[in-house]
Amino acid sequence: MERSTNTKTGAGVKMTEFIYTRPETCTACGAGLHLWRQNVRDGVYGVDGIWNLHRCNNSECAASYLDARLSASQLAGFYETYSTHHDPVFAANGTKLIFRQALEWLFHRRLGYRRPKTSTLLATLARFFELVPLLREMALSRVFWLPYVAGGKLVEIGFGNAQTLLQMRELGWEVEGVEFDEMCIRKARALGFNVKQGDFESQDYPDGSMNAVVGSHVIEHVPDPGKLMATIYNKLQPGGRMVLVTPNGASWGCRLMGAYWRGLEVPRHLTIQTPSSLIRHARRAGFKKIELSGTPLGGGILQQSLRLRLGKPINGSGRLPQLFWASLASMIHLLRPQASDEIVMICEK
Repeated sequence: MERSTNTKTGAGVKMTEFIYTRPETCTACGAGLHLWRQNVRDGVYGVDGIWNLHRCNNSECAASYLDARLSASQLAGFYETYSTHHDPVFAANGTKLIFRQALEWLFHRRLGYRRPKTSTLLATLARFFELVPLLREMALSRVFWLPYVAGGKLVEIGFGNAQTLLQMRELGWEVEGVEFDEMCIRKARALGFNVKQGDFESQDYPDGSMNAVVGSHVIEHVPDPGKLMATIYNKLQPGGRMVLVTPNGASWGCRLMGAYWRGLEVPRHLTIQTPSSLIRHARRAGFKKIELSGTPLGGGILQQSLRLRLGKPINGSGRLPQLFWASLASMIHLLRPQASDEIVMICEK
């Protein structure tokens, strides 16, 4: 996996000018690679071309790599119509406001966030969310399972439409973000956020300056996951947390759906991690306290994988199928958490 040592800075953009090349050996464990998936097409956004993936020969590790040679500008071109371009939704009234306030009660009860306004209805709803595993995890994922830190500084990598930045600012965090997509940068700045364009590794954040660095479905887009984790480790304060959510290359869905598995998403996903490969990268970065589990939130990956296999648009289903797939993902998580289609890794410095 090649990366040049030059840094490109211009028009507010700061990122390493890299060329991604599939590595000869696994960057997580050092084992050799073998051809794993052939002639995979982009069934999500329709980027032209067919792509192969290679997988680590170490079955315990089993990280996978896109077989390609790509420049930074080529990679940027794959995101012109990406899903994170839609506007954030932050309810101010009506049913959605009640839901949001109930979540704030749950965050208070589970993670120590500020106590919201007293309401028997909201407190009851929060307890209901807390008792149902799927609803509880859906709620806690909105704050990346982070306990409240008074005056804490949080940086989100790949913040997309700034939905999480809005949520965390409302809950009392000092938030910033890093994103290479210019449209996302413009929207976040219009909302008053201090955000930087480029990759996280090239930014000038002081070491030991952050309480949390988070990224949802980001690390699979990064050419060098190990380098990213090492940079995050350096930027965190002692006790600070890194939270990463990513598709699980060791999931049952990945095995069942083959080249149609939604988590592959060629050519935007450069690597597909597994629980074992993530732990290896995190340990090498310096983290000693590592928690890793599946989540019950991978129903969308399963559902969209099946639609890809049937040759249908991935977003063409109604509410009932979504509920079914969410329930199925929750069952898989309960039976075997690390077989879930989505995994979360929480590391503390």
